[in-house]
Amino acid sequence: MLAAAPLPCSLLAALALGLAGCNGDDASTGASASTGEATTGASESATSTATTGDGSGGATGTESDGETSGGLDNPFPVGGCGLAEYPLVDADEMGRILDWTELFEFSADEINLLLAQQGFEKLGPVSSGARLYLIRYVTQDRGEAVEATGFIAVPTDLKGSLPVGVWLHGTTGFTDMCGPTADPQGGFVPLLMAALGFVAVAPDYLGLNGWGAPSGIFHPYVVPEPTAIASLDSIRALYRFAGGEGDPDFPVEPEARTILWGASEGGFAALWTDRYAPHYAPEIDVVAVVAAVPPTDTYGLTKYASSGLSPATGALAAALVGNHDWYEAQSPLSEALTAPWDVQLPSLLDSSCSFDQLDMVGSVDEVYSKWLRDRLAVDDIDGLGVWGCMLERATLRTAAIERVRDTPVLITLGEIDDLVYSPLIRADIPVLCGQGYRIEHIECAGAGHVEGAIESLTLQRDWAYARLAGEPLENVCVVNEPIDCSML
Repeated sequence: MLAAAPLPCSLLAALALGLAGCNGDDASTGASASTGEATTGASESATSTATTGDGSGGATGTESDGETSGGLDNPFPVGGCGLAEYPLVDADEMGRILDWTELFEFSADEINLLLAQQGFEKLGPVSSGARLYLIRYVTQDRGEAVEATGFIAVPTDLKGSLPVGVWLHGTTGFTDMCGPTADPQGGFVPLLMAALGFVAVAPDYLGLNGWGAPSGIFHPYVVPEPTAIASLDSIRALYRFAGGEGDPDFPVEPEARTILWGASEGGFAALWTDRYAPHYAPEIDVVAVVAAVPPTDTYGLTKYASSGLSPATGALAAALVGNHDWYEAQSPLSEALTAPWDVQLPSLLDSSCSFDQLDMVGSVDEVYSKWLRDRLAVDDIDGLGVWGCMLERATLRTAAIERVRDTPVLITLGEIDDLVYSPLIRADIPVLCGQGYRIEHIECAGAGHVEGAIESLTLQRDWAYARLAGEPLENVCVVNEPIDCSML
């Protein structure tokens, strides 16, 4: 175990989006920087004992693209949009710990000092120190057992059983080198959650294996099924880690009660993990979802991104690439993206952790094809073919997965967010409420994307505590006027 560890060079970035690194000379180049002692499970692989079966213990037929499936014994629709259905891997294998290592431990005083130095005193004082681990665990992707990575963090000064907190990070990139666990500093948010009284787990998502064996796949960016499944299996991995497959000195017991907490892409992940949970992992009791600046309306955001230059222009183009890759779409990327970006963007995303080069374009017609823009402009979903199918499946109000739980949801927005364009998400709240969602909404006046996630952090924390305490929601499905979140 490391006796000490470098403090995050930007707590602001870590808290807002869970960024994997700070791009500074002092940033670690990967998990190998740790001197923690690993378990002997490193030689295991996800496929060593995997079998196929019912991924959750349920048993119903599924559908793909609105047509009856071949009768596979899956508890919910999988694949779709031209991707053939597949049998899910048996749930008993999911979350199995393949390897782990302890990274470092901070005392409560050290965490409080860091919060004060970075201007986040309101999040403290914490009453416990925390310990951070790296894990590799088994999840599944398109019917095959695969490896995924993440962090686990545990309080060091608390005992007994504690609720689970799941940190779902924002966009860090699209390949393994961009995974949060590639840099131990990416684990500060789960470390802080542990200091606040949670047993925390923070998955990297598929395609972002920050340590250990490479994933061999492109990150399925803004794709609900693989995002939710890998996140739910990380919670299973936490239970298995605490139950004997991890540190034998693990000091607390994780409860079934779980808070899903994410920002930006992580807000997307939190909402979809909640949606899939009763179907895929019904043993997990999701008591609340905190979704900061979440892209609930992927279809609407793509329409917005392709209608005029904005920070969303590159982000949603990357989402099209991620969906096209994961669904193994037969339609060429050139149908949606113009040359040279139909070729250069996948290469760029595969070799770097950003899509900043798209900032150089002068208009959206340099990125999105006229064919795509024309059909989005008139909401011709059928005419969009597989692109319309993928966008609908990534939009919460048109989800293929049935909503069967009324989990309380907090959505926080930034009033002038032009990445996850706040007017679209604001307008989506009444629609989701009409479908049965129970949403409380907070919007930070004058805040952009990052500020919309971080300026309300103390409210997010207190709201989560209130849900754990069983307190009722106060302003359900009210779209509130923006407020000065600096006063929270």
